[in-house]
Amino acid sequence: MKWKIVTDTGSNIRELDNLPEDIAFDLIPLILHVDKKDFVDVPTLDVSELIQTVKESSSSSSACPAPGAYAEKFSGADNVICFTISSELSGSFNSAELGKTIALEQNPNANIHVYDSRSAGGEIDLLVKKAISLASEGKTFDEVVAGVTDYHGNTYTGYMLKSIENLVKNGRVNKVVGSLVGLLNIHVIGIRSKEGTIEMSNRARGEKKALKTFLKDLIENGYSGGKMELAHVLNPDLADTFANQVREKFPTADITIVPTSGLCSFYAEKGGLIAGYEKK
Repeated sequence: MKWKIVTDTGSNIRELDNLPEDIAFDLIPLILHVDKKDFVDVPTLDVSELIQTVKESSSSSSACPAPGAYAEKFSGADNVICFTISSELSGSFNSAELGKTIALEQNPNANIHVYDSRSAGGEIDLLVKKAISLASEGKTFDEVVAGVTDYHGNTYTGYMLKSIENLVKNGRVNKVVGSLVGLLNIHVIGIRSKEGTIEMSNRARGEKKALKTFLKDLIENGYSGGKMELAHVLNPDLADTFANQVREKFPTADITIVPTSGLCSFYAEKGGLIAGYEKK
């Protein structure tokens, strides 16, 4: 195999069809610990069950894949491009780097590059698809790495969350911010920082106002009608409503709507939206 594009489940992509024969896609699942039960974030994971179990639990957390799991996935290809959830949110990037070292000991002639996405959700989806597009064009390994790096400078992520209890419990956002959500129907509008942390950029009371604020926030942060990977946590109607609002503003907007992965569902919680998008 000439190419292998790999991502952990910080991405919402479950599978990719109709890939060129010399390009393979592979997924490395994170694990969600809920009380004494483990949920492996594979495509067949029942997200509804996960969300309900978390809601009824006394403790929950996420765990990144082991380096050996990455090394195993990196084998069998001349060129490997891997994307991980932000290193500020998980140890997945460091684990992937260790996996790269192991894989190169076994096959020193392989080319392997690990990207810290500094993000989660749709932005990783955009990066994965860009890597596949560049590889499909016959670019060299170095050209694909450079092309994705340039593209990453023009992608971003926004969040609209109805609850951030799990983010607070697992130390991903400030407790003071967390105390605001859920009170009086407050929604948090968030962005990813340059470093890859989750930052609150706005808040709004009520779903209608929150959607309007979310779109305004995306536009202020560079969205102008390009590609958008929009993911929802068990709320396709809300995603459709928001996508229609985007298209009212930008009629040619290229929007893909997908359900969130188990990991993104765990942190964004029921009703949440995550938008990865191209900036101007």
